[in-house]
Order: sequence, then structure tokens, then C-alpha cells
Amino acid sequence: MADNFDFAALAKSWQQQPTATELPPNSADLTQAKQRQAEQKWLMYGEWFGAAVMFIAAFWLAFNIPDWLSYLSALFLISGALSSAYVAWTVHKPILEYDNWSSGGLVQFRARACTLTLRYYLYTQLSCAALVVFAGLLWLMQWWQIAQVTPTLLVFYSLIVAPLCLAAIYHLQQKKKQKESELKQLSSLAEDFQPDAEL
Repeated sequence: MADNFDFAALAKSWQQQPTATELPPNSADLTQAKQRQAEQKWLMYGEWFGAAVMFIAAFWLAFNIPDWLSYLSALFLISGALSSAYVAWTVHKPILEYDNWSSGGLVQFRARACTLTLRYYLYTQLSCAALVVFAGLLWLMQWWQIAQVTPTLLVFYSLIVAPLCLAAIYHLQQKKKQKESELKQLSSLAEDFQPDAEL
């Protein structure tokens, strides 16, 4: 087979090939992104409402049951409310303020939303773990007779709060694995929209 390629013509033909350009996003892409932002806004409002409920419950405990266990519970609720409000702000705010709706921007938006969702899952797992620890502390206080914990409080935390929190931790762990896989794919896709530094 003769080696008679015309490399000059081949190079010229290659240079004349149309290069891939970033296409503008279609209406379905924009609709999904805007819908995600709306969902994040309502999630943030819901978490702020939950934080406000915890604040109210903390002050109710402190003023209506004036003993050190109630003060401890109130302090726990206040710290949980502050944590919830802070997490809601730091996790949801970057998604709500995002405004780059090019094709590459949409991929980056999905990657950022995925990253922040993973952080949100982690914070929620830590909050659930704190509630389980608090339930254990109530039993220890009752066992060592440090304080007289009411049976209603023990039953509520032992049979309702702690099992639900453990189930939530397990469920969120499964969702974290899915999101990590999705983030890996999105990160790889986002790299395709980044300009090559060597060119």
C-alpha cells in the first residue's frame, strides 16, 4: 500500500472543519433550573420556619419548666435552631443566586446543586445523630438519677425521635452515594466546557 497521503491537504481540511460551539440552553433546561431554584427557596423558608419553632419551644421550656434539665433542653433547641438557620442560608443561598444560564453554566449549576445537596445531607445526618445522643443522655440521667426525666419525654425520644433519626441517617447515606455518583458524572461533563489551558 503506497504511503502517499497529502498531509498539507489533510491539515487544511481538518482546520476547515466546523468547531463545536456552545449552544444556548433550550426552554426545558431553563425551566428545570428555575424550578430547582424555586424548590430551594421553599426548602429554605421551611427550614427557617422549623428554626423559629425550635426557638419558641426553647423559650417555652425555659419559662414554664424552670429546672436545669429544661434549661439544658432549651439550650439544645436554641443551638439546633441556630444551626438549622445557618445551614439553610449557606446551602440554599448559592443556588438561589446562580444566574449563568449558558449550556456550560447549566452543567455547573447542576454540579453546584449536587455538591450543596451532599453538604445538606451531611448536616442533616449530624443533626439526627445529635438527637440520638440527646436521647441517650436522657436515659443516662434517668439511670444515674441525676434528674427526674418524665416517662413521656423518655418514650418520645426513645420510641419516636431516635428510631426516626437512625432511619433518616441510613436513608440519607444511600442518597449520598447516588449524589456522589451523579456529581462525578457532572464534574466530568463540566470539564468539557472549560477552556483548555494549554491551547
